This record gives sequence, C-alpha cells and structure tokens, in this order.
Amino acid sequence: MNRIPLTALPDQRMQMILGGQDVALRVYSRDERLYTDLDLDDAPVWRGFLGRNCVPCKLYTHLAFKGQLVFVDMQGTADPHWSGLGSRWLLVYLTDEEIAEIFPRRNP
Repeated sequence: MNRIPLTALPDQRMQMILGGQDVALRVYSRDERLYTDLDLDDAPVWRGFLGRNCVPCKLYTHLAFKGQLVFVDMQGTADPHWSGLGSRWLLVYLTDEEIAEIFPRRNP
C-alpha cells in the first residue's frame, strides 16, 4: 500500500509511478465534493470520479490501470474534502495483490 502525497489544496496535479505505471493524477473540488481524473501513459482512464470514503476509484476491471486508488477517512466515515487531504483523508494506492488480500472473493 502506498500513500499518495496530497496536500490541503482544492486542485492539485501530480505525475508518479504506481505499480510500474506512468500515472498523471488530478484531484479537484467542485461544489464541496472531491473528484479525480487519472491518465495512464498520457491516455485518459477516468474523468470526474466522485471521491467517496473507502470506495475504490477504479470501478471497472477492464480499465487499463492496474491496482486501485481509495480515499480513507482517518477520523470517521465522511467522504473526502480538500481541506483535510493528507491529514484526515488519505489517498492510497493498492496493488492487485493487496486488493485480493483485503477483499478476498467469496465462493458460493
């Protein structure tokens, strides 16, 4: 699990390597809500994903991005707000292996 280094700003962009992938991430606020855009190798993967507490940002397994980004409220269960990024709300990257360990599939 890797913590994405966000700060308490309403709009921020960063380039990083996550799971060996060249990623451009934008986190921004609109009407008190927080959204993310993600590009992989300069190609859009998702746009305008509404940040929710403990809800994975990558909703579809067919998307090219490997792994997962998740906002986590360190003080409760509220959805993220830009004013608490990096302290109250963390954005973490999980590899596919970490996701399988945390969320094992149940057999019927």
